Amino acid sequence: MNSRVSSGGRLDWRIAAIGGAIVLALVVLVVAVAFAGGTSAYAGTIQKDDGRTHIADGTDGGPYDSTPATSGPHWADPANWGVYTNAAPLAESQSIHNLEHGGIVVWYQPGKVSAQDLAKLQDWVSVKVASPKFKFILSPWTGRDFGHPIAVTAWRWLLYLDDANTDAIGQFADAHYGNAPEPLGGPAAPGG
Repeated sequence: MNSRVSSGGRLDWRIAAIGGAIVLALVVLVVAVAFAGGTSAYAGTIQKDDGRTHIADGTDGGPYDSTPATSGPHWADPANWGVYTNAAPLAESQSIHNLEHGGIVVWYQPGKVSAQDLAKLQDWVSVKVASPKFKFILSPWTGRDFGHPIAVTAWRWLLYLDDANTDAIGQFADAHYGNAPEPLGGPAAPGG
């Protein structure tokens, strides 16, 4: 008599249990690979939560635990979305409110970014602010040197870049856009 089949014609429970365990392990492996495959190399690094206290507009909420800041004390009024210039750069303490509202802020160090890379960033952000996912800011950085030409920030996330890699910025935004304490906060879309 075959040892895998009981005398009643049924499959031995041990064989069924082993088969079931193998099938379950394969399902877990497939799910793990599927989720791992969706992880971006440009997701950035998570930063310490410095809180979300409001401070008077025009004041400095730092020092912050990351450069640029990704959370912490910030102005009561968020900045408008869009491109800022050397003549009127965004204040770090104001930018945090935009991050709290689910936006992405791209900072560049003017002396470290070529004119070509700056134009590429300006064009990319200008297209983004005209889209349904409009919560983007590009601004020159006026604070302490962070060791790279470009820093991309979201609520508690930071990515440093050495060139205007808009694909990397897009992947970072895909991972973090809207993932913040107040994702429905304003301001409204530019021109909206």
